[in-house]
Amino acid sequence: MARIDRTGVDFRRLRYFLAVCDHGGFSRAAKEVGIAQPALTRQVQLLEQELGLPLFTRNGRSAVPSEAGQSLQSEVRRHIEGLDAVVGQLRRNFAAEPLRVTLGICPTIAPLFLDPVQDALRGQPGCPALQVIEAYSGDLRSLMRAGQLDLALSYALSDAEGLTATPLLTERLVLVGGLSGLPDRVALPELARLKLILPSRIHALRRIIDAACAARGLSIVPALELDSLGAVKALIADPAAGYATILPLHSVLREAQAGAFALRLIDDTAMQRTIALLVPAAAPDPHPLLLDEIARRAATLRASLQPVS
Repeated sequence: MARIDRTGVDFRRLRYFLAVCDHGGFSRAAKEVGIAQPALTRQVQLLEQELGLPLFTRNGRSAVPSEAGQSLQSEVRRHIEGLDAVVGQLRRNFAAEPLRVTLGICPTIAPLFLDPVQDALRGQPGCPALQVIEAYSGDLRSLMRAGQLDLALSYALSDAEGLTATPLLTERLVLVGGLSGLPDRVALPELARLKLILPSRIHALRRIIDAACAARGLSIVPALELDSLGAVKALIADPAAGYATILPLHSVLREAQAGAFALRLIDDTAMQRTIALLVPAAAPDPHPLLLDEIARRAATLRASLQPVS
């Protein structure tokens, strides 16, 4: 073996060395890194000269790391992966153009998460450029599977094939409207005699309501099916219309506290929704800053929301 070069080793050659370890030979490694095999072989030979140690045992077309090569492999991989992570973080933090992340969110979830998360991200180094699409759960699922969303805050899905769902928090559903003369807690059978506005059956909220009623042998036929949350709120705020609806508690709590309409608890533990973070199963994780702020906001909400009982 040639003399040891005590000035250090070429970092690029260490990557070539790992490629040969990973692919079991110089030919396959050369294809993977995109250089000619003789050039790759020469670079690994130069690395061996720099270290003064044989790194591989050659056997035909295969190459197996020697004892020294095995020791180098484990140490080098750890340091290179760490350095790659540092470089990636620097690029995210100081790139001229911030990373663009598209977030889908249900209209009833937006009041809980959107402003607090955006406020927390604003001004942070490496903050992603956030594009927000508000849509109902079924539409968000379709958009994500079409590759148009990086992540979504939606209802937890029972059919989340191709998606990774992380539950964040659970909150109760409430009856919303004028509701004069009703007790503070309303039993499910009482809902059937009300003039209800409900979303159509393609949406998770409607499926939760229908499933809870079916489990009690009930069937609720709404007076009106309407998928616009803003339009629903406008109708139930008009006492002359006499409408009521069923919504997650904290999606309407602020308006109720301002006196726009009244709330009644529904006396059934099945009348609740779970908010989940959805990401495509095969895609890399979205921006870590955004994920951290969503998790932090969910923890705050779990500590403050009225528990389901």
